[in-house]
Amino acid sequence: MTEDAWGLFILMDKINIKLDQITYNSMIDGLSLTGRLQEAVKLFDLMVDRGLEPNEISYCVLIDGYCKNCQLDEAMQLFEKMKQNGMKPTVVPYTILLRGLYRDGRMKAAQRFLDEMQSFGQSPNEVTYNTMLDGLCKNGKMEEAVELFESMEGMGISADNYTYSILIHALCRAGRLADARKLFDEIPEKGLFPDAATYNTMMVGLFHNRMFLEANKLIIDMEEKGCLPDSRTYEIIIMGFLEGKETEKALQFLRMMRERKFAPSDFVVRLLVNTLPVDELKNL
Repeated sequence: MTEDAWGLFILMDKINIKLDQITYNSMIDGLSLTGRLQEAVKLFDLMVDRGLEPNEISYCVLIDGYCKNCQLDEAMQLFEKMKQNGMKPTVVPYTILLRGLYRDGRMKAAQRFLDEMQSFGQSPNEVTYNTMLDGLCKNGKMEEAVELFESMEGMGISADNYTYSILIHALCRAGRLADARKLFDEIPEKGLFPDAATYNTMMVGLFHNRMFLEANKLIIDMEEKGCLPDSRTYEIIIMGFLEGKETEKALQFLRMMRERKFAPSDFVVRLLVNTLPVDELKNL
């Protein structure tokens, strides 16, 4: 509802309500997230013109906006400007830039930023490690990703469900299903309980490798362990069984999905329409 937020922001300004950094930062973030980056930049400049010094959050919001809109050079220029203005960056802006650089495949630049961050006495935190792990996986650096994952504990960083999901997904996509399943089975040994997102990640891998029996067992295990499926779980199952030509299984889970008040997405509805005979569609 960015347009409504923008209207409220303009109204506050017109009736002379003092706009602080938090208000500007929120509006800049909203504009950036909806692709209105030029307006976000103008608002950032307006904030400065009105005598409000940008804080680290202000810079981070706009740096993140540049990164998400694939303007990495502008993001790095703003980061340099932040340092020139006497602000010592914390781990947060470094992590934002690392995410953008990995997304853009700029691995050497990402490593330089990581080295710079550590040279300024900023140690990677859990979010930074997850960002690095995800970046390595998405750039096909699986061995480096596994090494990084294995080194985390020694660095005092605890892997969480999101960390495991990143690596499990990448291993499945790389065809290393046995390694992915082994990693998934290790999660309880670390004192964690897989959440729906982690189960979903493993399930996608099983269906992708056409291991329908294993996927079905995992669904049962999920509920037995007290982890309730979410709408995404049902969509993965329905799509997986439809692609495997197990129509009855897919319909069984579609009925279950509806009983639990979840609605299938448009994509799943189109898949059902394109896959099922007309007679079966009438009975849905």
